[in-house]
Amino acid sequence: MAAMVAEGLSNTEIAARLVLSPRTVEGHVEKLLQKLCVTNRTQVAAALNG
Repeated sequence: MAAMVAEGLSNTEIAARLVLSPRTVEGHVEKLLQKLCVTNRTQVAAALNG
């Protein structure tokens, strides 16, 4: 999921790829942000590529 966030996909697009609800993806993305100690999706991409 982190790779898809870094790719710039929206929660809806990620949900469609993983066959999940957008709300479920939203929760997972929030947990991902917390685990990486970042505050936005752009920082996820930087953390994965840096």
